[in-house]
Amino acid sequence: MSGEAQSIFLDTSLVGAITTYTEAISAEYGGFTGGVIDAKLRDAHSDRWHFLAKYRYTKDDWAKYHLTDDQKGIDKSTSSDYQPEFNKYEYAISADGPVGDHLGLMFSYGRQHSKIPLWSQYDINKTDGTTYKERRTQYRNNENYLVKLNTYDIEGFEASLTAIYAPYVASMYFPEARYSDFDQKGGGLNIAYDMKNTLSFGTLKNTLAYKQDEFSTNGDTNYYYMWANTSGYANWFTSGGWGSREGYTGDQKFLENALIYKGVIDFNEIETGSFAHLIKTGVEVEFGKAQYKRDESYYYCCGELNSSVTGSKKDGIIDGEQWADILYLYHAIDNKQSYTTAALFLEDTIKVDRYTVRPGIRVSTDTVTDNTDIAPRLYANADVFNDKAFNVYGGYSRYYGGLLLYNAIYQQYFPVYTRTSASAAWVEGSPYPGWGGKYDYSLDGLKTPYSDEFSVGSSLARWGAFFKLDFVQREHKRQLKQAQESVGVDMYNVKNTNDGESSYWGVTLSASKEYELGATRHFSGLSITNSEASSNLNGPNSFSSVDQYSPTHITYNGKLTKYEDVPSPDYNAPWTITYTHIMELSDYLNVGLNARYEKGVDGYKWISNSGGLTDSNGMPTKVYESKYYGDIFTVDLSANYDLKIGENKLTFGVEVLNLLNRKNDVSYAASSDNIDGYAMGRQFYANVKYEY
Repeated sequence: MSGEAQSIFLDTSLVGAITTYTEAISAEYGGFTGGVIDAKLRDAHSDRWHFLAKYRYTKDDWAKYHLTDDQKGIDKSTSSDYQPEFNKYEYAISADGPVGDHLGLMFSYGRQHSKIPLWSQYDINKTDGTTYKERRTQYRNNENYLVKLNTYDIEGFEASLTAIYAPYVASMYFPEARYSDFDQKGGGLNIAYDMKNTLSFGTLKNTLAYKQDEFSTNGDTNYYYMWANTSGYANWFTSGGWGSREGYTGDQKFLENALIYKGVIDFNEIETGSFAHLIKTGVEVEFGKAQYKRDESYYYCCGELNSSVTGSKKDGIIDGEQWADILYLYHAIDNKQSYTTAALFLEDTIKVDRYTVRPGIRVSTDTVTDNTDIAPRLYANADVFNDKAFNVYGGYSRYYGGLLLYNAIYQQYFPVYTRTSASAAWVEGSPYPGWGGKYDYSLDGLKTPYSDEFSVGSSLARWGAFFKLDFVQREHKRQLKQAQESVGVDMYNVKNTNDGESSYWGVTLSASKEYELGATRHFSGLSITNSEASSNLNGPNSFSSVDQYSPTHITYNGKLTKYEDVPSPDYNAPWTITYTHIMELSDYLNVGLNARYEKGVDGYKWISNSGGLTDSNGMPTKVYESKYYGDIFTVDLSANYDLKIGENKLTFGVEVLNLLNRKNDVSYAASSDNIDGYAMGRQFYANVKYEY
């Protein structure tokens, strides 16, 4: 069940500050193996009531498309990977201000809405012998309701209470199948109370939060058929022998509720001889419950023509036409998992003369895996000339990943049945090796994935600019990797292992400067990164389902090759250069430019599902060949014009993405089979904002 990566969508105008931690991260943070983005909501204004309304829009007429030679002349609106018709609307309103001498209140509502017409891949036969395609409109809708109450101007005390309700709805259908309408629902509710007290010994920060997240799919049917093409009932088709398809695979739902507490104490500075200590300690606890539920559903395949057959569609039979000889059965499941996670952390920032050392440790545990994970952290900095201008720093950190909740509840078994005639009994087993089996996502004996990070760098503040040179190396260990094991001639199970590993190193040189030229103000930022990444999780068909192809090998450039030995273009480009320039040309006009270059990478291209070599277990392999994916270069431009009348401000803006209309090769991202393709060409957004 695939869906949105985010459970909550938040309008960026509500964000007051964002801090990004990329390496040498404090022991206060855990539950990740990469980095942390800490976003803080802004408070309500205390001077008077403020009002904001904004609108942003784009459509297909404002965008350019680049097609490969194979795509030209093909109606790509029949594919969910290429949707050349769309309208996107975004708008938000908010009001905030004081409701007392020490209390502020903020209301906000935001909405993102898309309409995407999609033509069916199948053709419907008309009585006059011609055919036509169905045109359906898909919808996506994100909403965000926010209420925040916060204090201000109370000595030694700050507090806020925030409630966010953010539902997500998508109305869609499968373009290859009739009667396949379904809705996706997601989003959730977050309520958080934050408090900060300044006490005699330091600062105490407490957060108590409740969250409720959902993601579900709801279809009109709980069956999926692949009928043989006929002139009778199954008279629509895409291509191939069983192209007349209909239905959807049933209803599914994932729910999570959790109560979260985090407490942090920042002690006042303590001096011991020549040493100054800033000690921080804290605790995090989460109590939650998750549920994964799926209704029983059926997948009938491969209709066999027979004009005398009788029966019901529920049994895979069309009266007087055909019967299905393969049944793929998804059993109903209702898995629930309660959990508790807890973490303690302690760190001490020790300063002596021009040197700073920050040792720390974080200990975490959870009731899902029963693992206790100890994550040491160490960071050191030397202010070389003791003038805060030139610093050399480095450190070692271990980061453990988050709760493996999804794996704990997503257990399923879907056997394959076959029959020799419409009246014969269904028999478990498959005509294809490997079809059907069990997803064993249990966490018995599995350890928590983690990353070991080594970093070293230096910074220089000179000539009104800031320069940094950083080296980071990360070794990701005990990552979850799926493995297939045989449980019979025709059956395979999928299980999780800790056999996954990946590594990364990168060197980044960055520079930034704010300056004035005449009456204009400027900000310039440049970043250059050289990096390399590798992983044994690579593979063009990292299987998420059990099928008839080898789970370990492919035919690559004519040779039998392990998945992890195939270069993957999904990892970091060897060279990345970004440049940002913001110009305030006057009190009412500002322009922003973002340019990004990524050097091309070696990858793979799918050729065929047939004609490949067989692995050591006799299973066929898919056929791939090497392909170089070209350099990517994009320039994005934005401009905003402010019209001020008293306390009112009206802003008109335009954004131009891919200003140069470059053909950027993103074939590897087009689909799981790596169909060649290009990223969107030049695209315009228009926006308007009113502030009072």
